[in-house]
This record gives sequence, C-alpha cells and structure tokens, in this order.
Amino acid sequence: MKEKMKKHISISVIILVILSCTSCKKWLDVKPRDKVIENVLLENEDGFITALNGVYLDMTDARNYGGQMTMQMIEVLGQRYNVGGGHSLYKLASYQYTDPVSQGMFGNTWSAMYKMVANVNKILSVIDQKKSLFRGDHYQWVKGEALALRAMIQFDLFRLFGPVYSKDSTALSLPYYSAFTTSYEPYQKGNDFLEKVLADLDAAEALLTKDPVLAGITLGKDKDGGEGNAWNYRNLRLNYFAVRALKARVYLYRGDKIMALRYARDVISNAGVFFPFVKFSDLSGDPKNPDRVFSSELLFALQDSRRNDKYKAYFDPGLKDNDILYTESGRLSSEFGNNANDYRYYNAWMIPGSNQKSYRCYYKYADVEEPGKRFRNLIPMIRLSEMYFIAAECEPDPDAAIAYLNEVRKNRGAVLIAPGAGVAAELLKDYRREFYGEGQMFFYYKRTFTASIPGGTGSGTVAMTKERYVLPIPLDESQFRN
Repeated sequence: MKEKMKKHISISVIILVILSCTSCKKWLDVKPRDKVIENVLLENEDGFITALNGVYLDMTDARNYGGQMTMQMIEVLGQRYNVGGGHSLYKLASYQYTDPVSQGMFGNTWSAMYKMVANVNKILSVIDQKKSLFRGDHYQWVKGEALALRAMIQFDLFRLFGPVYSKDSTALSLPYYSAFTTSYEPYQKGNDFLEKVLADLDAAEALLTKDPVLAGITLGKDKDGGEGNAWNYRNLRLNYFAVRALKARVYLYRGDKIMALRYARDVISNAGVFFPFVKFSDLSGDPKNPDRVFSSELLFALQDSRRNDKYKAYFDPGLKDNDILYTESGRLSSEFGNNANDYRYYNAWMIPGSNQKSYRCYYKYADVEEPGKRFRNLIPMIRLSEMYFIAAECEPDPDAAIAYLNEVRKNRGAVLIAPGAGVAAELLKDYRREFYGEGQMFFYYKRTFTASIPGGTGSGTVAMTKERYVLPIPLDESQFRN
C-alpha cells in the first residue's frame, strides 16, 4: 500500500510540474510536455486516473472554480457583494472591463480553463488505443468523466464570454476544442457551440450507465463499491447523475424547457434517495463543525485543500473593509425575508465577535474545527436543489411549479409559497438565497437577460446590457490568434 502511494505521489509531482510549466504562448504551447505525459503517465490505468485527478485538482485553482468562478469574480459581476470604491475589485463591480485588473482576471480564467480542456483532450487522444489497460468498466468511466469535464468547462467559458444566448444564439462566440491540438480552433456560432457541449454530455452519459453512484457510492456513505478507492465518493467527480443534471442546466440555457424539465425531473426522481436534503441538525447539532455547504445534496463537488485560504483572502472578518467581500445587512434581511432560521442564512451570515465587524460576514466557506469532517473542503458545483428550480421554471402547470419550490423551502426552514403566487418572482428569490458564493447568479441574470439587478451597495439597481453580460475575449487570446 505504501509503495502504491509513493508511486501515486511521484506521478502527481510529475504531472504538476509538467502542467505548471506554461510559457507566454499560453496553453497551446504543449508539444514537449505532451509527449512526457503520454509516455510517462498514461501507461496504465492508475496513470489515467492520476491524469484525470490532475484536472479536478486544477479546477480548484483560484483562477477557476476555487475562486474566480464561484466565490469571487463571478459573484462580483452579479452584484452579490458590497464592493466599495476603495476595493481592488471596484472597477470590476462597475463593469469597467478595460481596467487592467479586470482584464488580468479574465485572461487568467480563460487560459487556466482552456489549459484544463487541453489536458482532458490529451487523455481522450490516447485512451481508445489503450483500452486494454483498464479493468472492468473503468475505461468507460474514465472516458465518460473526461468528456463531461470537457463539456462543463467549455460551457462555463461560454456562459462567461459568450453572447446573451436568448438574444444572439447564432452570433460567433468561442472556440470549442474537441481534440488535442496545438492550433487555434475557429470561433463557433452560439447554437453550434451548445450542440458540441450536448454531444459530449450525451457520450459521457452513455459511458456512465454503470457508474457506482447508481449504487449509492457517494461521499456521505461508508460504502465501498469494490472497484478501488478511485471509484468511491462519486459525488467528488462528474458522475452519471451530475452529467444528467448538467444536461438540464445546458438545455435550460439553450431555451429548451421540455428537455430541461425531462432531465431535471429524472434527477429528482432517481438521485434524491442518494442525495437527501440537509437536516437542520447538520447545521446546529455541532456548532464547531456545521455543514454549511449542505454536502448531502451535492451531486458534484470539488475537494479543495486550500479552501480555507480562499476564505481568509475573501471573507475573513479580520480583513479591512476595503478588502473583504460581504453583503450589506439590509439587503440580506430583505432577501431572506427576515427569517434568521432559513438554513441558508442561519450560520452562514453572522456578525463576528471581538468587534471585528459591525455587519454580517460570510462564513459558508469558513473552516471547521474537526479536520476529518468530509464536507470540510468542499466547493459545490451542482446541487440537487437546482434541479427543483429548473423543474419549477420549466413546468407549465403553475401549481406544480410552486410545489417544486416549496419542496426546497420546506427543507430550508423557509416560509412556503401560497397558491397563486407568481412563479418567476418566487423562483428569483430562491436563486438569490441558494447560491451565494457558488457563481450561479450572474449566469441566471445573463440567461434571462435581466435588465436591472439589485446593486451590491444594498440600495438601488444596476442597469445591465449585452455589453455588461458579455465579457471581452482576453487580449492575449486575440493577439496570438491574429
């Protein structure tokens, strides 16, 4: 066991060195590293798994889902925090996209995420010819996860840099990389881009039909599927249910409510038994170790050993007012309907002790005392409640739509919606409460082309336009491409 662990560590060191040595030519300059990865790493099943783990590890980078795409940049764009004039992100919050700080963030996310796509495509470029290296269904599972990762990462780049799809579905958007290459791929029309996303997800779904997640092999269950440790804790990877949930998300973004509803309903019906709603006791039963991310509901989550470092950099009450990210107290009270017992508010938003701050600070990603808690370092990617929201938005029967929303509210300690209430208005309330620090609100506003959104200062609204919803392609990309 120790020798196997040493081998994994040495391989991990090799891949991290290989993947971190990026030159000024960005992620496309990969020829020398490419052969090292293929010849040294992708020589057996364990090597493929290590390479795939490297992609999941890269996802937790602060430029990716470990910061800018969940807690920080994307939430600032959605006016989720009170970012004052002295804050380093003030110009980003003001949509001054030509500002060097803003441009630097966009470029970092673009290059880091497309680098992950290149690494996934390297795996996919050789996996078919090395199928004989795998045991049982492991070839299908590795390939399925890789295809799903390629789709998810590029879909999120599309949501960020692509057009407002509901208005410009055929506008040229981004390149979609379906193969490992050192050449630039052409920009795709928006509708063609999403077709490629869905094609990858269809293929991934077909490969994952025997996923151990279907037997309940998840982080919250002490079950061993007998396939090796790499195939336990399936909600820490893009598993079968997460792929189907992602398809619901993509179909809704494309405006296909029939298909979005079909997939959302399916996930609710079949995954709910394995991903139960959080209980209030999970938040209040052990005050030093609360499960603030509602881990039992996470269809897919990242495990980030540096999560507490991000918390300290973004939300720690010890930060100066011009450095901390927080939400104005009046806005919080309004959004949560003055319900201090809403699970999403209860111990996620608190006034810190020792007179550090007079306003509520965000504790969702604060560390817990017991290091062995399985939810300790999780960053939510896809949660079950989103499927209820998608079902509510797509359900043609208003009463059935409200029933979906009330199922979530019942499991959040929130006030239930009365019959006859407007579905869209109630849905928006729950989106704002549910996804703080998870990066979904800006994408919701962009998808629905919301004309004005609540300002981060807590008073008034901010007018939104196509120019504000569509981030500019980074200068490095256009310069090298030209």
